Amino acid sequence: MGTPWRVEGISYLVCATQRSGSTLLCELLRATDVAGAPDEYFERLRETGLPRQPRQYFEDPSVRDIAERLKPTVPGHPEQPGEFEHWFNYVLQRGTTLNGVFGAKMMWNYLDDFRLRMAELPGLGNLSFNERLEAVFPRLKVIFMRRRDKVAQAVSLWRAIQTQQWRTESESDAEQVEGEEAPGVEYDYRAIEYLLNELHRWDARWEDWFHATGREPIRVFYDEFTVSRAATIGRVLDALGVDPPAPEGKKPMRRQADDRSRDWVARFRTDSEHGQRI
Repeated sequence: MGTPWRVEGISYLVCATQRSGSTLLCELLRATDVAGAPDEYFERLRETGLPRQPRQYFEDPSVRDIAERLKPTVPGHPEQPGEFEHWFNYVLQRGTTLNGVFGAKMMWNYLDDFRLRMAELPGLGNLSFNERLEAVFPRLKVIFMRRRDKVAQAVSLWRAIQTQQWRTESESDAEQVEGEEAPGVEYDYRAIEYLLNELHRWDARWEDWFHATGREPIRVFYDEFTVSRAATIGRVLDALGVDPPAPEGKKPMRRQADDRSRDWVARFRTDSEHGQRI
């Protein structure tokens, strides 16, 4: 089937959950200059035109009190008809390197919005989501980025939700993260526990989707990736069928874990052992 958006070269989605190390993975893939330019191009929600906001991580009635302590949600502006079509054209250009490889990052909690947007593209409305992906990305592969230490991931997510600081790219940024915490940022057992359960659920939903669509992912675990970055990137490029670049590299972003996160991880595990409920 012909479509003006068909990507003839290799394409891939980095499928992940927040704070799993996917930003670092995408940054290093992008730095190769041969593996597309993966980024969160589709993170804006259709109903607001904005990325997910703090309270939108706690929409379940059981954690409404936690949501109410977070920064109020900005209404934004709903996506207008035709807006995604223009954005999608831009993304296909922005996310593709000169060798024709396209990459993008996809979190589970905005995959449904992406699914609905794809149906709005002319010529794709009568197809299933999987058929739309095949029409646009006939050589699509998926990379599944996971973090084994889910407590550490939930702590990292809870801190990022409160601070709205999602990445660290320079020495000064790193000092800010490891220095004095922003006002109002606090440890909360119930918030971390809720996010921990959500992360497990989102990972399981990704696995269900891979199975239902017959896509066997290229699996990357944060815990191994952070100690063998070059080997992991080489393995991913090989699995994608992309020739590796010349051996000159670019300065990578810094890890964002620090002593406070490690303290909260230990505190959460201790609270769990004692059946803590705050």
